[in-house]
Amino acid sequence: MISRLRNDFRLTIITLLGSVSSAVIGSFMVWRLLRGDWLLGVFDAAVVVSVMAVVRMAWRDGHTERAGAWMAVINSGFGIVAGLVLGAGASGWIYVILMTSFYLAPLRVAATAGGLLLVCASAILLWRDVGPNHISTMVTWSLVYGFSLAFARRASKHRDSLEALASLDPLTGIPNRGMLEADLQQAILRRQGGRFGVLVLDLDRFKAVNDTFGHAAGDAVLVDLARLLREELRQGDSVYRFGGEEFVMLLPVGSEGALARAGERVRAAVETHLVGPGGPITVAIGGAMLSVERDWQDWFARADASLYLAKRAGGNTVHVADPL
Repeated sequence: MISRLRNDFRLTIITLLGSVSSAVIGSFMVWRLLRGDWLLGVFDAAVVVSVMAVVRMAWRDGHTERAGAWMAVINSGFGIVAGLVLGAGASGWIYVILMTSFYLAPLRVAATAGGLLLVCASAILLWRDVGPNHISTMVTWSLVYGFSLAFARRASKHRDSLEALASLDPLTGIPNRGMLEADLQQAILRRQGGRFGVLVLDLDRFKAVNDTFGHAAGDAVLVDLARLLREELRQGDSVYRFGGEEFVMLLPVGSEGALARAGERVRAAVETHLVGPGGPITVAIGGAMLSVERDWQDWFARADASLYLAKRAGGNTVHVADPL
C-alpha cells in the first residue's frame, strides 16, 4: 500500500483529501444529527459516502485519473450545494476545492468543474449580500482559481516533456523498457477485460552487422525495424524497445494460436522488407500468453525462454510457450 502511494501522486492526494474530508465532515454530521439538524446531517453523510466511494474506486481499479475527475466533479457539486445551504460558512471548503481539483483531475475537467463552482458560489454569495466582505471573498476565490489554473497548465507542459523523455527510446522513438514494464503490469491488473500475449523479438546475427559495418549501420537497422514494427501494429497493439537489439510487442489476442499467427506475420514482414548493409535482416521471436502470473517478470520470462528456443532453432522462426 505504501509503495502505491509513493509511486502515484494522484492516488496520494485522493486518499489524503478523501480521508481528511470524510473525518472532518463526518464529525460535523454526528454533531448535527445529535442536535436534530437532520437536513444538514444527511447532506454531510452524502458527502462522506460519495468521497469515500471515489477513494475506494481509485484503490480498487487503479484508474486514479478517472477517480480524480469524479472527485473534482463531486467536490465542486457539493461546494455549490454547501454555498446554498451554509452561505459564507462554506467559503473555506470552496478555497480547498478550487485548489485541489487541479491536483486530482485532468486539466480540462478541473478547469471546468472549478470554473462552474467559482461562478455559482460567487453568484450565491453576492445574491445574499453585496458587501465588501463577500466581494473580497469572491476576488480571493478568483485569484486561487486563476493561479491554480496557470500553475497546472505550466506543470502539465513540463510533465508531458519529462514523460516523453522518460518513456521513449531516444534512438527509435518508440516506448522504452520502463513503459513496457508498466504496461505489462497493467495488463496483468486488467486480465479480466481480455487476454493478452507478449512477443519478444531479437535480431539474428546483429553483432555481425555492428562488427562489419559499424555501429551507425547497426543503429540504422534498429530504426528501420522500429518503423516496420509500428507499421505492423493493429488496434490495441503496442511495441517497445527492450534494449540492445530486443524489441517487445504487447498484443490483445485470445489464444496461443492467435499469438503464434501474429508472430509469424511480423517475422515474415521483417524478412521481406528489412534489408541491412549486408543483406536481408531476420528476427527470432518468442511469445507467451498471460496466464496465472502476478508479476510482469514471470510472464516475460516465459516469452524470453521461448525466444531462446527460437534462437537455438537457427533464428528467423517463431516459438510460443505452451499454456500453463
